[in-house]
Amino acid sequence: MKIVLTILFACFCCFASAQRNYFYGVVKDSATHEVMIGVHIQNTDAGSLTSTNERGAFKMPAMVGDTLVLSSVAHKTLYWIADSTWFNEEEVVFFLPVNTIYLDEVVVGEFPEYERFKDLVIKEQPMDTTFQIFGVPQVAMDPYPQLEKSQYLNPVFVFFHPVSAIHHSISKKEKEKRQMQQIRKNKHITTKAYLKFTREWVAENTHLEGDKLTSFIAYCDFSVEYLASATLFDIQQRMLDLLPQFLDEYEEG
Repeated sequence: MKIVLTILFACFCCFASAQRNYFYGVVKDSATHEVMIGVHIQNTDAGSLTSTNERGAFKMPAMVGDTLVLSSVAHKTLYWIADSTWFNEEEVVFFLPVNTIYLDEVVVGEFPEYERFKDLVIKEQPMDTTFQIFGVPQVAMDPYPQLEKSQYLNPVFVFFHPVSAIHHSISKKEKEKRQMQQIRKNKHITTKAYLKFTREWVAENTHLEGDKLTSFIAYCDFSVEYLASATLFDIQQRMLDLLPQFLDEYEEG
């Protein structure tokens, strides 16, 4: 009986794997659009596991409806459901967003007298507290400071770098630099958003043209913050969800 069950199970596995076809993909960082090496890709339905090579590419067996899990250090773990279009494309592009890391809250003890700190601020320059995590691109903001208000007032930063914290808090020059940094940051976010949500990309996914395409882009009314932070897959799904309703209203109008 055990032999019969073993044979049936083997036949079932062979049949299941025969229904899956290979598709080719490439994984990129959602912020920089650079290829990512060593990303883990798992097909939870087929039990398959692989990782991206030196150009961010991989090959995976799948069938429509399979769940794929993509994970990498310092990036968010995302799930995709296999689509029939994947098997018709040369390479399916997946974008992974950077994962934000938050420190636990700490209790700060008493500080020395204010006059002593004031003298230290006048005599010393703030130390360079910038650092870079391997694999996480750093946006260059020089000659503007990297520290924002939420950073230099963070209890952890205040505890370890009190002089720098006070300098950033009371210096008018630093405040002006932060204002300019915010302007540049907003410009960077806007640029990144509209590099994703282009007219050509919307036309390719919706097959709309001319005035109808222009009206649909306005109809989506996606915010710059959403376009900058969301993956192309999320934007595409949300856009395609709005498309039938838009077409009905457009024809009625």
